[in-house]
Amino acid sequence: MNSKTNGMKRNTINIRRRMGIMPFTAVALMVLVMLGSCELERSRNKKLDGYWRLQQIDTIGTGGVNTMQGKRMFWAIQHKLLELRDIDGNVAKCLLRFEKQGDSLMLSQPYLYDRENGDKPLTNTEILQHYGVNRLNEHFRIDNLTSSRMVLSSRKCRLHFVKF
Repeated sequence: MNSKTNGMKRNTINIRRRMGIMPFTAVALMVLVMLGSCELERSRNKKLDGYWRLQQIDTIGTGGVNTMQGKRMFWAIQHKLLELRDIDGNVAKCLLRFEKQGDSLMLSQPYLYDRENGDKPLTNTEILQHYGVNRLNEHFRIDNLTSSRMVLSSRKCRLHFVKF
């Protein structure tokens, strides 16, 4: 009788182990399939991503300096999207695509930000110039980029930023 009881206990333990492994295996497989089907894209911008306050615009051709005193103009950079924002609301908000390659920053596809009626493509630089962008497809050289400061140069101007 004792050997019969021991055999039943072993069978019960084996069944529990098998039943415990099956659901675990099924859940693990489902998680792997779900992760494999997702496109996990990460930003490779490192120090570039963030919220940058435009501190100064230097005009290269004339040597002029605009300290942006009293203005709160920001560039919000994340992944492949750039948002240009005037906190005081004097200049319309814009969205642009950008691509960073080495020490180059290329801006393109500017839109006037309008969530209620849909973003509208910009056809001139009138609004963008307030943010230091002088062309619809602007190329900047990254002169300096640290975790707290950034300096960008284009053909016409040099932009100085501090990370906010």
